[in-house]
Amino acid sequence: MKHRKLNVAALILNLTVFILTAYSVAHNFRRDIIRTPEFVNGGELTDFTGIYSFRYFTTLSNAFVAIAAAIMLFFNVKNVIKDEYRFPRWITVLKYVATCAVALTFFTVALFLSPLLAFYGKSYFTLFKGNGFFFHFLIPALAALCFILFEKSPELPFNCTFTALLPAILYAFVYTIMVAGFKTWPDFYSFTFNERFWALPITMAAMFAFSYGISVIIFFPRKKIDLIK
Repeated sequence: MKHRKLNVAALILNLTVFILTAYSVAHNFRRDIIRTPEFVNGGELTDFTGIYSFRYFTTLSNAFVAIAAAIMLFFNVKNVIKDEYRFPRWITVLKYVATCAVALTFFTVALFLSPLLAFYGKSYFTLFKGNGFFFHFLIPALAALCFILFEKSPELPFNCTFTALLPAILYAFVYTIMVAGFKTWPDFYSFTFNERFWALPITMAAMFAFSYGISVIIFFPRKKIDLIK
């Protein structure tokens, strides 16, 4: 009975994450919506339009966790039908890495970008409006709750906390090339603080450390919290 409850709860949350992400990504392609980008210190922070929205870690991480949730849904349904609780390790690792990536999106917005907006006279909640509410808060929250509370099997080794850094490292590599190398992207995350490119390695190192902290925070509660008896 416990296994069925875990599977059903995870199924509902994974399906919700997938639907909300699909809706939000599709919403970026609507042509009938007038978007006014927010500019802070020379960087565009809220210009989510069409295919260009995929240059943001926000969109990429949310799409990543939606794909992982969709794959996990297959095993949720299978387990509910067979009344078992078995998941391949690879999909659990994938879901963990994706959950950490989307959690990094939430904490970056909540602790860095939103305070930065407030410092420059914008509303702290600018990035939590419209699609931002789903991308920056609801989807990360649901993904984290799903993984920590209802996706308990199999147990993962601690070295997976380092694997969870891969999305941040890959994106940092691309971001650095596009912003500081080719200079074809604006510094929309303000990591160079108005084109002080020497600050970029420092900012990225801080983000890696921050990202690792998030991976550890998500790793341990999954092993300790058990709400379903």
